[in-house]
Amino acid sequence: MATTTEEERAVELAQKASESVRTGKLPDAARYLREATTIAPEHPKVKDGWMALKQEEEKSLLISVCKDWVKSRDEADGEKALREVKGQSLSTKAAEDAMSILFSIKGEDDTLDHVTGELLGNLGAQRWLAKEFEQRPTQMYYELFERGDDSIDGLFRVLLNRPTWPSDKAFVQGHRDAFMLSLAMMMEEALDHPERAMKGIATLLAAYAKNLHGIIDADGFDVILTSLDIRLPSSLRSQATLATVKLLELAPESAQKLIAQYVTSRVQRATADDLIHAFSAAATMFPITTSAAAKLFLVDGFVSTLVPLVESKKSTRLDQATLELLSAACVDKTCREAVNRHCRQWLEDMVSEANDKKRANLAALILVKLGEEPAPSDGPQIVVPGKLDQDGLIERFKSMILSSEKVNKQDSVEGLAFASLQPKVREDIANTPYLLKRLIETMKDPEAPAPVLFGGLSAFVNITSYLPIQSEEEKRMSQLKAYANTQKPSAPDPLEDEAHVTARCRRTLDAGIVPFLVTTSKTASPTILSKILQILLSLSKAKNHRGTMAQQGAVKLLINTWDHISSIQDSSSPNSAFSPAVHASATQALARILISINPSHVFSTAAAIPSASAIRPLLSLLTPNDNSTWALHAFESLLALTNLASMDIETQNHIIRTSFDTIADDLMFSSNKMLRRAATELTCNLMASPLCVEKFADGSPRSRHRLHVLLAMTDVDDASTRSAAGGALAMLLGYDVSVEQLLKQERGVDYLLGLCKDGDEGIRHRGVVCVRSVVGAEGKIGKEGLDIVKQKGGVEVLKQVLKEGRSQEVLGMAVETLKILLGQS
Repeated sequence: MATTTEEERAVELAQKASESVRTGKLPDAARYLREATTIAPEHPKVKDGWMALKQEEEKSLLISVCKDWVKSRDEADGEKALREVKGQSLSTKAAEDAMSILFSIKGEDDTLDHVTGELLGNLGAQRWLAKEFEQRPTQMYYELFERGDDSIDGLFRVLLNRPTWPSDKAFVQGHRDAFMLSLAMMMEEALDHPERAMKGIATLLAAYAKNLHGIIDADGFDVILTSLDIRLPSSLRSQATLATVKLLELAPESAQKLIAQYVTSRVQRATADDLIHAFSAAATMFPITTSAAAKLFLVDGFVSTLVPLVESKKSTRLDQATLELLSAACVDKTCREAVNRHCRQWLEDMVSEANDKKRANLAALILVKLGEEPAPSDGPQIVVPGKLDQDGLIERFKSMILSSEKVNKQDSVEGLAFASLQPKVREDIANTPYLLKRLIETMKDPEAPAPVLFGGLSAFVNITSYLPIQSEEEKRMSQLKAYANTQKPSAPDPLEDEAHVTARCRRTLDAGIVPFLVTTSKTASPTILSKILQILLSLSKAKNHRGTMAQQGAVKLLINTWDHISSIQDSSSPNSAFSPAVHASATQALARILISINPSHVFSTAAAIPSASAIRPLLSLLTPNDNSTWALHAFESLLALTNLASMDIETQNHIIRTSFDTIADDLMFSSNKMLRRAATELTCNLMASPLCVEKFADGSPRSRHRLHVLLAMTDVDDASTRSAAGGALAMLLGYDVSVEQLLKQERGVDYLLGLCKDGDEGIRHRGVVCVRSVVGAEGKIGKEGLDIVKQKGGVEVLKQVLKEGRSQEVLGMAVETLKILLGQS
């Protein structure tokens, strides 16, 4: 331990080190601190000195590298700066100073862009940028825009982060300035990287639209709608679509009016360029606001004159825009009928052309959406040689997906997905194993556009879907609706029966869909996750599929997805991207899998998935709701929990702590026989835990009621329930305190003797074990139990067990119990 004099020397050295750090003499500071450390290594001043030196060294190194880079503009210095920033824990001051230095470099630079993006992950850099943007927004915006994607994305991160701004006023003004600058940038001629500006527009509309009031006018809306042009890059179009969606959400009436004006004015001008703009915008509107888009599409004279107008322009890009519009319009029944009436021949001619596969495929997709052309109601039917039919179109899609050509297969995948709504097409696809594998490979392609994944998963949803379970009431309502429409209720297609769907699910599983879904789920959007869960729910219906699914990672996927959806619903607004049905489907699939597998194989140390992670999802299915299938799903959840409870006491205790009241106080007393049975079986498995025993034997009124209910379960009609109740009692009565509580029940021993009289050998065995525990208890409790069992005719009951028993185990236990009752050693 250092003396007072030595401590004073150490403090003096630390102060000298602090002064050296302040003046930039870092080697001197290190020398002073090393000497101080030999005297008083634990002194706070010495420790603070080392910390200050370390921070200054880090700062100085980054700052010196940045200064060198600014002078040299050498790529090697830029890479050094990136290494000093990437993944490093920078001080606030160092990040702030680095930002200030690097803003002397102008123009586009990939390395500088990367360094800026990394720096803007630090609060110091963010505050520096917020301050600078508040003072000179135009200059900062243009410099960051020119620098690159990471830099402009960093600016918008700062704009959305309130703590980096000095006041609410500055925060709001930042949004308004950035939004106006982004709109102005989009209006520039021949702008490089317009998607950067459009991403800013979409980001601010999505997060803080309320701060942009009064900025968006018809010209601004035109800028956004013009960016929907099919000739533009998909990165720009997708951001413009997001912005349009938000505008329609915020002000549906005015937004629809502006869209109508935009489309109508360009259709009236009728140049090829104007028509492409109009059709691109209208096509985007159909999935967002179908009724408004359909109203525009069905304006008198538009569809009937569409084909002649388009053909007169002789523009392949206009043909493409028209096809996109017709495909989108098919979402509406009336529009679909109009397209079929006025455009079918043009579409068929387009399919027959071999010059442009993209246009031909899209035309084929539209024809599949239109369906078979209805036969004329009267007069002779004319057969046209080579006439396209649905089967031929579907074969076209299949061959395109099977092809090894590196071509865009989006329309073929979407066409196959749409066609798979028909049972015969589902069966045909499933019966072509190589097609299933090629479809998965097509979705895996990193270069494939996003609609390929959506379309492919939609096809698999259709292929694997079972008919929904209907209650008797729902079946009656369906029949009444059919009769009300003067139609005879139609029988389900034979290809939709359970055997056919299960076979299709098996082939889908064999094609390797689950590993693909596991990988895809990690970065999936809410829409894609919903599709994934639908497929997994269908695959999990058949028991012999569940082991394979578990081996391929489905359990972890379902738990993680359930947690993800729960966190969104717990923390966000009611406008969650996931419906309650989607959330429930994750749990239902998880429950089914966990019913049929050995849980220790999934929840092992090697797998790094704790069994407790599955309990919360399963418990969510036990809460009653108005769904007609609730009881079935609760039953499956109880079976899964019962299987989990067979693992270890830790898992049992987790279930008890989180849900015992629901299981023992509600479901064991349910009017539903299957729920009663499952709840009793779960209780039986939980009884291996002393914590569960306590719930029945602590002497409280609640525990006495629970024990009464458990005893009553031994006298129900269902043998499985009686067996489970007997098993639970056999474990419970292994504790003398439980025997004491049983003897306080008015008919407690009667129920046990009733088990001994059961016609089922296994149940009789449980009864004999219970009686043995009662008469064999220690001291006063055992004597009281012996007397009551004798009074209730226990000797005669056990003698009858000996006469009827076949199992040596039962007979041995009965003999042992009789000896105690008869006082024989």
